[in-house]
Amino acid sequence: MSPPFRVVLHNDNENRREYVVQVLMKVIPGMTVDNAVNIMQEAHVNGMAVVIVCSQPEAEEHCTALRGNGLRSSIEPASGGC
Repeated sequence: MSPPFRVVLHNDNENRREYVVQVLMKVIPGMTVDNAVNIMQEAHVNGMAVVIVCSQPEAEEHCTALRGNGLRSSIEPASGGC
């Protein structure tokens, strides 16, 4: 089993908050409106927020999909399980 990775959403001044919530729900399987709003708000206030913790290949896919929709995203190794 590979070590887990975090998908991180970074705040930007280009995208509307509503759009960020829509993209999170479209890209991340099982993402609820409430969770998407909380992640968006955390990124807005703190500059970044963890979107999901998963395997490295999944994290890379999610990060690419977020970026493909115009959001700033990165991945990093996580401590803890998926």
